[in-house]
Amino acid sequence: MRFEAKVIAATSRDLGQLVREGRFREDLYYRLNVLPIRVPPLRERRADIAALVEALGEDIAQRSGLPQPEYTADALDLLAAQRWRGNVRELRNVLEQASLLGDSSRIDGARIAQVLRETGIEQLEAPLSVAPVAAEAGDPLRPLAEQVAALERRAIAAALQACGGNKVAAAKMLGISRATLYERLAELADLTV
Repeated sequence: MRFEAKVIAATSRDLGQLVREGRFREDLYYRLNVLPIRVPPLRERRADIAALVEALGEDIAQRSGLPQPEYTADALDLLAAQRWRGNVRELRNVLEQASLLGDSSRIDGARIAQVLRETGIEQLEAPLSVAPVAAEAGDPLRPLAEQVAALERRAIAAALQACGGNKVAAAKMLGISRATLYERLAELADLTV
């Protein structure tokens, strides 16, 4: 009997390096390495975390029968700041524990911090802040891009504060989509203004 098969394999190891070191079979490497697809680790895709949290939250709620969790702004900021060595699996594990840990479907930064500590993350990364810096306001001698970023940071921070951290409402208030707001938050967090 004849059959055709396609093998899809994933690894976090550098197979090319392992072949060079003689620790992985060269013939198998070339059979597997027909169409390599590199998926960057979650720590390189911080802008994706909010969307992943939403999608994973829906799945967790559906599987557990619990209401869909609602994450506060400080919870999302804390999640976006972590390194996620275990990638999406580690993120999902933390979200599941946070959902099952409390009595409320509202998950705040304190609950996320507690779960992160209990899962063995000894050094929590500080949340990315979008708080305005007072000295930025009146310095016209800085490059225009820095001034625009500072203004955008203040507008987003003010909208988030006015909406109690609700990013959907803040995005509506700013006249941008939720996805655009998440992108701006990620971009502004990476800037050193």
